[in-house]
Amino acid sequence: MKQVMIGLVCLMVLAGCQKADRQVFKYEFETNDEGFSQVYGDYHDDGNGYTTYEFAWGRNKPDIAGATQALYIEGMNRSDDLFMGYTKLITGLKKNTTYTFLIKFKLGTSEESGSVGVGGSPADSVYVKAGVVGVKPVAALDSQGVYRLNVDIGNQSEGGETIVVATTMAKPEGSATGMIYKDVEANVTLKTTSEGTVYLLIGTDSAFEGFTKFYLDKITVIATQK
Repeated sequence: MKQVMIGLVCLMVLAGCQKADRQVFKYEFETNDEGFSQVYGDYHDDGNGYTTYEFAWGRNKPDIAGATQALYIEGMNRSDDLFMGYTKLITGLKKNTTYTFLIKFKLGTSEESGSVGVGGSPADSVYVKAGVVGVKPVAALDSQGVYRLNVDIGNQSEGGETIVVATTMAKPEGSATGMIYKDVEANVTLKTTSEGTVYLLIGTDSAFEGFTKFYLDKITVIATQK
C-alpha cells in the first residue's frame, strides 16, 4: 500500500509539472482586438501616403454563416512581394526557456484554388505564414527605399527560421461558394526572451500582384516547454 501511495504522489507531481509547463492563450475578438496590431512589410513608398496599396484593417464580421467579430486586413500588392498580417505580444512564459508553439486559427478566405492572376494565383500564390519571434515585428525603410520587416519571414513560398508557411489562401476543394473559414495550424520552436515573452505573427506573403483581403479568428497558441 505504501508503494502504491508513493506511486500516486509521484504521478500527481508529474502531472502538475506537465500542466505548469504548458500554457494556452486564446483570442476571439468578440469585444476588442485583444492587443493585436497590424503589420505590413516589403513595400515601397509610393509618394502618395501609401494610398495605392489600399491598406485597411480592423474588426468586423465576415460574410460567413455563424461568424462573429474577427480581425481583417487588406492590401494591394503593388510591390510584387507584399506581406501583411497581425502581431501580438505573448507574456507570462518562463524566462530564457525553449518552448514549442502550436498556433491554430481560422482563416477567412474567398479564393478558389486554381485561379489565375498577374504574377500568380490570388489563391495558390498567396502564402499564409505563422510563427513566433523574439522582437516586435516592425517595418523600416532600407537603403533601397523599401520597407522591410526586422524579422525573418522568408520569401513567398519559403518560410523563415521561426515563421513557417502554414497554407495558402486557397479554399479547400469542395468548399461552399463565397467566403469560408479554413482551419490552419503551424508549429514552431523558440526560446523566450529574458522577460519571458515572444511575439506571435500571422500574415500573408504574396506573389499575386493584386488585391488580397482575409480574416483571422479563434486564434489559439499552445506553448509547451521543451
